[in-house]
Amino acid sequence: MRKFINYKKPTLCLLLLSAMFAACKKEEQNVRKAMHVVVNGYNGSANALRVTIDTTVYGGDKVLKPIAKFEFNVAYAYTEKQQQKTVVITDTVTKQVIFTKSLPPGDTRAAINFLYINGKVMEVQSPTPDISTNKLGFYIHYTDNETPLDISLYRMDNATGKEYRTYLAKNVKPGSWIYVDYLAGADFNTKTNVDDAASLCFTRTGTTDQWAFEDDESKSKMPVSGIQLPLAGEKGLVQQYVITPGPYMLDYARMYFHPDRVR
Repeated sequence: MRKFINYKKPTLCLLLLSAMFAACKKEEQNVRKAMHVVVNGYNGSANALRVTIDTTVYGGDKVLKPIAKFEFNVAYAYTEKQQQKTVVITDTVTKQVIFTKSLPPGDTRAAINFLYINGKVMEVQSPTPDISTNKLGFYIHYTDNETPLDISLYRMDNATGKEYRTYLAKNVKPGSWIYVDYLAGADFNTKTNVDDAASLCFTRTGTTDQWAFEDDESKSKMPVSGIQLPLAGEKGLVQQYVITPGPYMLDYARMYFHPDRVR
């Protein structure tokens, strides 16, 4: 009888330990984590689009408005047991799922580029960073005509009246991506002479005063401050932009995410 009692106690201890281990494991699976999720792009559809991450449906100002750029930015909370986290974009009118993408497992950040034009999701392939230069990409969304255009930086010194211009790209056709290597030159290399003074201009190829979009300066020229062009000493950046004329002015969408960059 004594031997039986001594055997029963260790068995009970093992059962308790096993139960505690299972409880701890379950608790670990229920620990909530967070991922910074950014979806940048342009919705060229006439319908609003809705973003869902797993079972979390985002409404209100997180709905992607029709014919507009967007910067969707959320902190997504999830538990350890959620092995696969997926971003789904759905048309709010047709209810059709038009885009899905799995988020990287184990990461704390995820950036997705989404370009939806003419009823199609356009593939956005970012070039490989080059530590010796910067890569700038432009997609011109303009359907009125296919006249080639030039892209330039322009500013005027208010004190002297002297004009400065440097070309980023020439003979660009709308409807496709173009990539250029870029290093800040002497005339456009600080926040003062870039963000505070320069404009990005789109003109018909070979001209500086024939505006590319609807022959309208306000729809073909914009301040540089919002596009965060590389400044002096900056290298290795990849920055892509969708450019399109809006109802009243030139609009753009930033298709990149540099959270650690100090501007």
